Amino acid sequence: MREFVYRRSRLVKGRRVYARYWSGGYTLAKGEKLVSVPLHTPSERVARKMLRALIESKQMEREGMIAPEAMRSAASLPLAALVAEYEADLKGRELAASHVKESVARIRRMVTACKWSRLGDVTASSFVAWRAGFNRSAKTRKEYQTSIKAFLNWLLRLGRIAANPLAGVDRVETRGKAAHLSRSYTPDEFSRLLAVASDSRRLVYQFLVSTGLRKKELKTLRWESVDLLKGVAKIMGKGGRTRVIPLRPELVELLRGAADDYGSRCAERGVASDASALVFSPFPSDDGLHADFKRAGIERRDASGRVVHWHAFRKTFMTWGASSGVGQRSLQAVLGHSTPVLSANVYTDVEALPLRAEVAKMPWISSVPDASPQLTPVAVNGADNSRFRALLAELLEVSKSIAPEGEPALSGASSLAARHGFEP
Repeated sequence: MREFVYRRSRLVKGRRVYARYWSGGYTLAKGEKLVSVPLHTPSERVARKMLRALIESKQMEREGMIAPEAMRSAASLPLAALVAEYEADLKGRELAASHVKESVARIRRMVTACKWSRLGDVTASSFVAWRAGFNRSAKTRKEYQTSIKAFLNWLLRLGRIAANPLAGVDRVETRGKAAHLSRSYTPDEFSRLLAVASDSRRLVYQFLVSTGLRKKELKTLRWESVDLLKGVAKIMGKGGRTRVIPLRPELVELLRGAADDYGSRCAERGVASDASALVFSPFPSDDGLHADFKRAGIERRDASGRVVHWHAFRKTFMTWGASSGVGQRSLQAVLGHSTPVLSANVYTDVEALPLRAEVAKMPWISSVPDASPQLTPVAVNGADNSRFRALLAELLEVSKSIAPEGEPALSGASSLAARHGFEP
């Protein structure tokens, strides 16, 4: 092991000039690379003491007697300061602003609710106790757990905690526990909804049901993202992922009309149209949708407790697509799902599928072959088969008459007769 203190120097006009503050150099074992550290003191004596303390600390870290300095530093900081560092890192990675905002907001709410001030306060038991009293849907509780675990895993990757204290906490089960089970709109309901809606809301409803977009995706859609010539729209989805959505020709025509209206309004105000402007501004409110439900005679909740709302348009797109024979992979791509399981199991309203018609496509076997020679006449192409049976009997008699003496009847006629209940 080596250790020494020194002052850095440089030549200035032929003279060696030494730095005011001392630095130190050390190795913990023979053959290791020399480590240099600034000690930030003008006193050699203090510098030697500081270097000795640093070396002892590093040796204790190596022997596992104390936590590394990065962990000790993180443990001494307020948890709020670490969350702020995490937020800055997420923004630096150019993630979607909405994702960063929502994730950090969840973490801060948990820190306040659980009364965590330092990293040492974050324990599995305190989190589970908070989650048990958090009276929200299973999906929401799962999102909170995902956010806090992502934050702790970030600290783990940076070497600022030894382990994620929530790693062993079971995830919230969300399958079959949706707060509001939704259903798709029936064609009749959607037709009635369009009939009572204003022009602006009607276009929103048509857009949602023919593209499967989320409400938030359509709400933030800008004219610059819509290519009316190619008939496509670029959508920024979850996690900042962009996908290109094909637009039906009918929808393109409606959008052209909306674009012309927007241009006319701009001209009336004496301003130039802005490509970055929102396509739907203002966007219809929840109250507006519910009012349209009432005017169209659509029950928001059916007898099974399933509801229709904004997200039901997305489910309708998937359900109608599946009913119309659109390929599963195509529907998955338009919806922006990473796995077909989500598209098939969650976004398809099975009760609305034409299952009876699909099952009717399968062959129907009315009975099994009967080995008994006593046959019940069966209709062939809608007619009685008695004439066929008489012809078969005659064929069997002819085969017997032409067969050599002592030999059985022709094998073909015999087997045919046997299949239809005649003894050779």
